[in-house]
Amino acid sequence: MTSVRVLEWVRDPNGVWNLPREQALALARGIPGVSVWSPETREEADARLEEADIVLGFAVRPANFARARKLRWIHSTAASVTGVLFPALVDSDVVVTNSRGLHADSMAEHALGMMLAFTRKLHLARDAQLAHTWAQESHWRDSPPLDSLRGSTLGIVGLGNIGRALAERARAMGMRVLAVRRHPVDPPEPAHAQWSVERLGELLASSDWVVLVAPLTPETQRMIGPEQLALMPPHARLVNLGRGALVDEDALVDALRSRRLAGAALDVFAEEPLPASSPLWDLPQVILTPHTSGMAPRYWERAMEQFTANLARFLAGEPLTNVVDKRAGY
Repeated sequence: MTSVRVLEWVRDPNGVWNLPREQALALARGIPGVSVWSPETREEADARLEEADIVLGFAVRPANFARARKLRWIHSTAASVTGVLFPALVDSDVVVTNSRGLHADSMAEHALGMMLAFTRKLHLARDAQLAHTWAQESHWRDSPPLDSLRGSTLGIVGLGNIGRALAERARAMGMRVLAVRRHPVDPPEPAHAQWSVERLGELLASSDWVVLVAPLTPETQRMIGPEQLALMPPHARLVNLGRGALVDEDALVDALRSRRLAGAALDVFAEEPLPASSPLWDLPQVILTPHTSGMAPRYWERAMEQFTANLARFLAGEPLTNVVDKRAGY
């Protein structure tokens, strides 16, 4: 039997998102007919690309794609494929899959954690703690008041796995959930209503909370700009867990500084790491986290379980799951 050759290249400059090599190499031991290359260097990965049937990760780039003559499938260990797709790949027969579903629970809980921090002023309590200040009076007296998620309206932009996981949890907490997505369905559960993207402005105007979990595509780039922010009620807060480029950050800073928006919770940014010069660091009505919403227990184990299940389908000649619409970008 001819071996199917998998080239693994999941590397991150700061090491956080590096797939442990022993987990990659274990694929060859667990599945007959599969050999796995897990190179040490980018140069070695480029040299192996010519013989690879499958790429696990991010070894393929515009500059080397022409060499990947045997390539049939690329699997992204992230849900986003923004850094994977390019025109020649989009036009090719190479199948691209992603890891959607892996982040749903952690990102839904992260969004709720940010929202609860705002309603209970936990971020301000932490600031007061660091200053050794007993802030009971100011927490009660100062605007915005202590609040509750129950009875408020949550607008979700993007109702994929993450959006659905968030909608389920929000409904359980007594929130009304609206969602916009490219292809709304009926019945709308787990949201109370699903609307087309053309109704984004209506969702923004109707929501106390707006959570962005949409993929980054040419259509969603800076989808939240000055006009959209102006539609949100002054007491509303924006939560972005999708991609930093979904939001015009300068317009967001202006809206926060002028009190046209009550707050923002951001896990992703136009430039990462967030530059020290960014005004977002110092705005008291902003909660920042360093792109950690997708991190969760057993991440790589679950990622490899997902890939292995698809690899078994590939070897059996069956349709793959999590196939990306390369032209749509997700």
